[in-house]
Amino acid sequence: MELNKLIRENLRKYSAYEPVEQPMEDGWVKLNTNENSFPPIPEVLTDLKKAINEKLRLYPDPTSFELRKEILNVLLRDKDTLTNRNSIFIGSGSDEILDVIFKVFIDPGDEIVIFYPTYGLYKVLATLYNAKINEIQLNEDFSIPDNAFSAKGKLMFINSPNDPNGKSIGNATILKLCGSFPGIVVVDEAYADFSTQTCLPLLKKAQNLIVYRSFSKGFSLASLRIGYALADAEIIKEMNRVKLPFNTNYLGYIAALSSIKHNKKISEHNEKILEERRRLTEVLNKYDGITVLPSDANFIFVKFEDKSKTLKFVWDLKDLKILVRHFSKPGLYNYIRVTIGTEEDNNNFLNAFRTIANKYL
Repeated sequence: MELNKLIRENLRKYSAYEPVEQPMEDGWVKLNTNENSFPPIPEVLTDLKKAINEKLRLYPDPTSFELRKEILNVLLRDKDTLTNRNSIFIGSGSDEILDVIFKVFIDPGDEIVIFYPTYGLYKVLATLYNAKINEIQLNEDFSIPDNAFSAKGKLMFINSPNDPNGKSIGNATILKLCGSFPGIVVVDEAYADFSTQTCLPLLKKAQNLIVYRSFSKGFSLASLRIGYALADAEIIKEMNRVKLPFNTNYLGYIAALSSIKHNKKISEHNEKILEERRRLTEVLNKYDGITVLPSDANFIFVKFEDKSKTLKFVWDLKDLKILVRHFSKPGLYNYIRVTIGTEEDNNNFLNAFRTIANKYL
């Protein structure tokens, strides 16, 4: 059997998404993956234990009815957005939602628009579905350039707050893109729980807009894979047509419901992350040759004026068992992305950074 002749042709040039380094042994300070620095709150764990004992033998609700209702009536109650339960889709994390969007809209050869730099999975899925990619370079300050407003295609992907720089895209810009783009504008708000901005209200104004969010970051449920998308009910209907029948797991479903119930307590944890974000930004900005970009996410993007010193910091930090993210890509060589950890983790990072800075800065 010659497997290469049997698999789809475009898979021969396909490069899968590669997750960042994830050491399994103890002792590492992991500030490279944008995970929430707090574990799930005890109340969520209690509800999960109860669910394990009662219903693991059963299939989950394929319609996620109760979760859709609670997201709209409780979690998004103050967001001035859609309220129709037929306008919300529940997926196995943001990644499955992305995959479902591609299934609904993309035929081989269709064009999609993405920006650079941004979350890498958009390009990976575009290659998987054999789409044509129009990659538009962001401005030097990571804002949307003017040529984006004349772009054509089936799908346009916007990450807001954007990974890796952490800044949100303004609602006026997103609404203008919805008006100029002939296809569907997809806004990824995976980090929006750490921001004061959201484009959810724009769903009342733009029928060609999909906004999706995650329980992975703001609710500390990354391993349980739960996310949701809001859009016009006709779009959600098509997304439900192509999803797998039981696409989400019961424990993720229960954890999401419990997190909504105890959202106030979780928000207090996230406020501590924002306090630590402010602290790290203030401390690092005091170093000569270092600039921390404004962030609306649970991470910061740190710029080194001297590009040659960036990797020295990355590798010296790793020698001290502290992981940060470096992007070996054009325009990003002199940046590192640092996830906001616990106060203890952040202190370890700052102490190590100070030691390394005494060598190189």
